Amino acid sequence: MRKLVVKTSFITLGVCLILLLSLFGVLSLCVPYEMSKFTANLGLYTLSGDYAYQEYERSGDIKYLARSFEIAAERGGARKAESRFAGLIAHEDFETYCAERDEQMAQLETPPYKYKDYVYGRGARAKYRLAKTEDEKEIVCAFAIEYTEDSFPAGNPVMTLAVEGASKQDGALCAMLLEKLQNGGRNFADNADYTSIVKILEEFKNE
Repeated sequence: MRKLVVKTSFITLGVCLILLLSLFGVLSLCVPYEMSKFTANLGLYTLSGDYAYQEYERSGDIKYLARSFEIAAERGGARKAESRFAGLIAHEDFETYCAERDEQMAQLETPPYKYKDYVYGRGARAKYRLAKTEDEKEIVCAFAIEYTEDSFPAGNPVMTLAVEGASKQDGALCAMLLEKLQNGGRNFADNADYTSIVKILEEFKNE
């Protein structure tokens, strides 16, 4: 009798597990964005970003692509972040979406950086993490310089890349970026942020 009860319990547990997995699969296909929020609440951020991307593929709405990129850039792999970055900046609604995010951040009184700078900065960081050769690092430096405004605003791509290079103690990257920053033909504003980044690059260029 006891063996029968134990066997029945295992069968019941197995059936419940199968039903739970089936429900999870159905929800993943039917309501990926809800699953994105659910998994984020559980702390499963990488999975949450994947669900957001799945919702983007289903709906074409840029906000889901942006969310998936943001999560990948902060918590996912560099290759995934770089791929979603490429898709995000190529989206026809990218400029409009950036303006909307800037307006939202202004209302929330968040740090004074532009969303577009954030995107390109995280894109540069992803490209840097994928770079294997000095030539590839030089291309990343040129990319960051190109998409940094002359006013050298807070949170710009050069700042993001410089901090990343310094954190990795990558003297070659810091030296390349400093050279392009000072002698690349751009006339960046000599503000506090610019001065701070130059000091960081000078400190780490010989590491």
